[in-house]
Amino acid sequence: MAWKFIAVAVAACCLILVADCPAAQDAAGPSVRYVPLDAPPGMSRAVVVQGLPLVHTRQLLPLDREGKLVGEGSADKQIEQVLDNLQAVLGATGSGLDKLVRLNVYALSHETADRTRELLAKRLAPEVRPALTAILTPLAHRGALVAVDAVAVAADKGQAVALGRYEAVAGDKECADAAVMPAGGVAYFSGQPEQGGLAVTAVAKSLSTLLGRLAQLQLKPADVVQVKVFLTPASSAEAALGEVKKLFPGQLAPPVVFVEWIASAPVEIELIARLPLADKPADTVEFYNPPETMPSPTFSRVALVRTNRQIYISGLASREPGSGETQCRDVFAQLQPILAETGSDMLHLVKATYYVVDDEAGKGFDRVRPELFNPRRPPAASKVTIHGVGPADRTLSMDMIAVGKEK
Repeated sequence: MAWKFIAVAVAACCLILVADCPAAQDAAGPSVRYVPLDAPPGMSRAVVVQGLPLVHTRQLLPLDREGKLVGEGSADKQIEQVLDNLQAVLGATGSGLDKLVRLNVYALSHETADRTRELLAKRLAPEVRPALTAILTPLAHRGALVAVDAVAVAADKGQAVALGRYEAVAGDKECADAAVMPAGGVAYFSGQPEQGGLAVTAVAKSLSTLLGRLAQLQLKPADVVQVKVFLTPASSAEAALGEVKKLFPGQLAPPVVFVEWIASAPVEIELIARLPLADKPADTVEFYNPPETMPSPTFSRVALVRTNRQIYISGLASREPGSGETQCRDVFAQLQPILAETGSDMLHLVKATYYVVDDEAGKGFDRVRPELFNPRRPPAASKVTIHGVGPADRTLSMDMIAVGKEK
């Protein structure tokens, strides 16, 4: 009987973690495949997840359980605290750092962003290599040098989105620290910008529009897994969070992430929601534009993922400095072999975030995307001007989520 127990245990482990194993690409059962390619140590160029529940966290700051800043002025101490907080939140959902799929790093400097990857890698087994995107942005808490949010494999919590607030970390009692999304489909909503004299007014307008689209798709606020708010200034995050909470009455607000952007509009918001799978979907993804909106050839208002297999791609920056258009062409050139290696293509990109630091970089994306995207199938997307991307002498980066070409 012992050998049977061992065989079952090994099989169960194989369902959870596969490190760059080509055979896993066609696996029918639940799996995670890390695809390092030429990525730096501690991260992958892409991570393929199939048939597993995923937890999305809120943005976590270097605060202790009482909400006090840890390690003022010390990047290493703050990074360690942030990773401790992330471990605590993931652990509460039946997950952990060893089940990371994607990590988003928000830092005040390139050095702190790079150091976050290095210190995270020391906590992980060599085969655990999440997709990683790092950007430079001021943070909501004065004195904070770094923050993160993450996606990781979680324990099964049933067929509904499971929101959780955990006492192990400081937070708002009305806001979830994490949301566990059951295995299945997902809806990605493009950023919705709004004008307004006050950021909080724009938050209500933007999120109300997105929740209206949610209703058009016969989804509910309880299906929302994460809300990402691009706003200016970062110091208005607390007030903006208050507006978010008002639009989720009778429940915890879903996890929220804040990024300071540089724009005339005070706010742009995007969101992620659970999408129940149809019995026989016509395609792995459907691109939706509400009747009242003018379709764009470069982005869809919503991408409806009708498969339980997703591909998370790390943030890509140009390999060499250059004009906005030159850098943009290079990041898409890097994207092509990643998509091929993971069983996807340009027609099956579902979510894009384009980070730019100036108008030239933004115009680079504007010129290149129409050449590369099928106008009937552009991904849901946000293009945002921020304070910095990595490496230091680059002016744009992008991260992507894709699905496989077959159902």
